[in-house]
Amino acid sequence: MIRRFVNRTLLDKWDWGVGIADFYSSISRFVLRPTWLRSFLHGTWLGHPLHPLLTDVPIGGLTVALVLDLLGVYDGANWATLLGFGGLLLAALAGFVDLDETDGKTRQYGGIHASLMLVAAAFYVFSLLVRFGVMPGTPYHSTFTAAFGYLFIVLGGYIGGDLVFTFGNMVDRHAWRSGGAKWAALDLSEVPERQPTKARAGAQTLVLVRTGDTIAALHDTCAHAGCSLSEGTIVGDTIQCGCHGSRFKIADGSVVVGPATYDQPSFEVRRADGKLEARRVR
Repeated sequence: MIRRFVNRTLLDKWDWGVGIADFYSSISRFVLRPTWLRSFLHGTWLGHPLHPLLTDVPIGGLTVALVLDLLGVYDGANWATLLGFGGLLLAALAGFVDLDETDGKTRQYGGIHASLMLVAAAFYVFSLLVRFGVMPGTPYHSTFTAAFGYLFIVLGGYIGGDLVFTFGNMVDRHAWRSGGAKWAALDLSEVPERQPTKARAGAQTLVLVRTGDTIAALHDTCAHAGCSLSEGTIVGDTIQCGCHGSRFKIADGSVVVGPATYDQPSFEVRRADGKLEARRVR
């Protein structure tokens, strides 16, 4: 009931989230330009999105800091706040590159989420300046500003949860797809040389790439955002998704370049009785 009220009454109407997300993306794509850096921040090397892993640091550190502030243990609260703020900055870097590869409603919510986290960061900057004597103030002032910052952390975290659990952002599109060990006949018999070709194998939709006499097959649905790989392009020994630029090895579906963080299901192909058949390898 609460989620329905917040989403439908507030967030769905805040279409400024798309515009602010575009603004953030223009900055992050300029500053965080190298492909290897963006893939690192997406978590391609980890096999898991990096952003949610990093968010544990600021949420944990800043929660401890607020408790220590309320207990009057200000020295401990100061260092816990500094740790949490550092984690907040790292999580923001990963979050901004993930935001770059979003569309539609996900992009709208992502822009709002990022804005709330930036407001939280601003409150914590003032809190830290007071805590470490850069600005005049008392422990009351530093606790007060930190409490407001924590409120925005909670609000931003709520929307971050919606991005994952409601919209499925950065969720593996093949998480619930069963493999099956049986061969299934393809609905075509010939595959052009090094040209992504869509084909059906029973209930599965595949993209086929032929190199000489070898035919490689991956699931056609990109693991990142569900786009069709058959509409992508061949880049060396990889296939690049046409939507967000993720690259997967044609031979086995291993993810090479983000934003995808999960491998693509791969299939082996054989010719039997003049027809092509495929079955899932992994």
